[in-house]
Amino acid sequence: MDVLIWIFIAIIFIIFELTTNTFVLIWFGVSALVSAALNYLGFDIYIQITVFIILSLVLIFLTRKFATKVTQEPTKKATSERLIGMKATVVKKLSDNEAIVKVRGENWRAVIPNDANVDDTVRITSIDSIRLVTEKTD
Repeated sequence: MDVLIWIFIAIIFIIFELTTNTFVLIWFGVSALVSAALNYLGFDIYIQITVFIILSLVLIFLTRKFATKVTQEPTKKATSERLIGMKATVVKKLSDNEAIVKVRGENWRAVIPNDANVDDTVRITSIDSIRLVTEKTD
């Protein structure tokens, strides 16, 4: 196998890593570069392939925790999602089941129970698009 083939394989893995953001394919690229160096130094093709496979697996195993941490979805919720479970005060009634509620100093449009009135306290149960869905508290 020629040195240029190993370098081409390394470039392909690195490009795919940049497009996928998995933090796994980069190690195949690094291993391919090491195999290219072994090829340049005159090592047998079987040694090159063995080093490629073993080095890839070792690097993936050693960086698995870090990769999981880096590629993990953010744990912060959207502002409206953090409001679920909180209490709000009805500020202005727009219709029988819709109102403006105040929670944490901010006004939000909300779906309220039919029997809720201005100054009543409601609990936020979910979010429907950009409106809070509430239930009356005791």
